[in-house]
Amino acid sequence: MPTFSHLWSTALTRELGTDDSTTLFTDARRQLAINDGVLAFAELTECSVRQTTVASSHGIREYNLMSTVNVPGADFLRLSKQNPEYQFTNDTGTVTYLSGDDFPRRDLNWLNQYSPGWRKSTGGTPSAFYLRPDGGAFYFGFDTPPEIDSSESAKVLLPYLAKPAVMTASTDIPFTFGSTWRVDLEPYHQAAVHHAAYELEKLRVNDEGSQRQWQLFLGYVERFLRMLRPKGGQQIRVSRSYFGEARSRRWSVTDGAIADPFD
Repeated sequence: MPTFSHLWSTALTRELGTDDSTTLFTDARRQLAINDGVLAFAELTECSVRQTTVASSHGIREYNLMSTVNVPGADFLRLSKQNPEYQFTNDTGTVTYLSGDDFPRRDLNWLNQYSPGWRKSTGGTPSAFYLRPDGGAFYFGFDTPPEIDSSESAKVLLPYLAKPAVMTASTDIPFTFGSTWRVDLEPYHQAAVHHAAYELEKLRVNDEGSQRQWQLFLGYVERFLRMLRPKGGQQIRVSRSYFGEARSRRWSVTDGAIADPFD
């Protein structure tokens, strides 16, 4: 398994074509560039998605995602492509799930235009969520504050893109969460090296070399995204069988012309 020291020294030296680590490509610059490469790969591929559970309280509309109460790892970058899911458990233990089209994301302008007075709502069942930055805070909010009795409970399952941990020790491994590292991402560690070389080549004004490394980096990104695509063909089905209707209806001839039974 390639370690941090291997990536910023041996692997990066191979791409830069020099073992300089004291003048231009210093150790500090190499290490920073590798960490930048890991972050860039995560941002473009969403390979570092985590899920947090935000406990929902009666009448509370917004929750700060910058708070470690809601996102314990304090590593929130943005919501992932997999949208949040709202779960409500009533007093009999029956769970209601809201997700997808039943729990879409709306921006504040949309709510103001199509749901005027939405801020006046004091309680009910949320039908959408929004995101709202405010200085050092970043809020996840409901269009309607949830109504939750004392014998009921609710929560939001929130998948988000997590910022990879910054590597500092020589034995650190990219994409390690807590004490667990993602073995499946080992084939893509070289992407961070190419991104680092892309950044560092700018120091010696090697635009051609920098762009070459950028393309190599993007190749790993595309390889990862291609791996996520469903394998094999996909069937397309119509929701209505027109062939069946054609058999059940008669064609007629009027004045030598065929009348279309669907007209």
